[in-house]
Amino acid sequence: MTSSMTGFGLGENEENGLKVTVEARSVNHRYIEVGVKSPYKNFALDDLVRKKVKSRFSRGAFEILVAFDNTIGEADVRINEPLLKGYMKVAQTLAQRHQVPYPPSFGDLAQIRDMFMVSGDAMKVEAMAAPLERALDQALDRLIQMRDSEGEHIGKDLAERFGRIGQWTLQIKDMNEKSVQERYSSLKEKMEALVKEAGVDEGRLAQEAALLAERSDISEELVRLDSHLKKAEQILGSGGPMGRKLEFLLQELGRETNTIGSKSYSPEITRRVLDMKSELEKLREQAQNLE
Repeated sequence: MTSSMTGFGLGENEENGLKVTVEARSVNHRYIEVGVKSPYKNFALDDLVRKKVKSRFSRGAFEILVAFDNTIGEADVRINEPLLKGYMKVAQTLAQRHQVPYPPSFGDLAQIRDMFMVSGDAMKVEAMAAPLERALDQALDRLIQMRDSEGEHIGKDLAERFGRIGQWTLQIKDMNEKSVQERYSSLKEKMEALVKEAGVDEGRLAQEAALLAERSDISEELVRLDSHLKKAEQILGSGGPMGRKLEFLLQELGRETNTIGSKSYSPEITRRVLDMKSELEKLREQAQNLE
């Protein structure tokens, strides 16, 4: 299954008076990065979340939002005193200079990030871990469903684009056979004219014509191009994480395409090379969306 790196999942779980809600979001990233936002500043719980995400994904930037609703007791809420003093000082200055209402209401203060801290001691970490993990699993399951759904569409698009490049490669093969012969004949005619005018050795000039025609031959590049396209087909059909594999393969396809463009003297081949470059760029953009 081809999987995208973009998605969202929501999970909820309630056990023994504790309700846990988890929101999981992911976007594109070259590697894997997990950020956890929770009212409880607890390393053990944050580490549990990070390990769980990394065990199920290989690429993407993840933002995990965790909310606890403890219905069986009061939470230990603490004020961030240094932060509060700093905001009150600024609020007082704004009130004096710009007629901003002072003092600010509790609702205003509650919206300030990190103004209030909830201690994990209000509930035992052991009691929080199990319901958190179940809510997290649910959120990640739904996130995977969305990533797989989007990845399926991307996979179909990739297959179509690789197919077009494969068709153009066959066309270039036919053009190349014709182009090499035409190039050789053209050079040979020009050199024969030089022989008549300058009296140069005809055999030597024929060798030079053959050498120049050979230098413009792109047969080897086309063989490697065909091999890379077959490999791309295998990767798309294998399932699992494939983004990095495709990115590397597209670099190789780009290298061979550039070489073909620089060696060929055929205007028809040059036009096809430009088409292929455009398609490869779109393929790179799509591959960057895959896990």
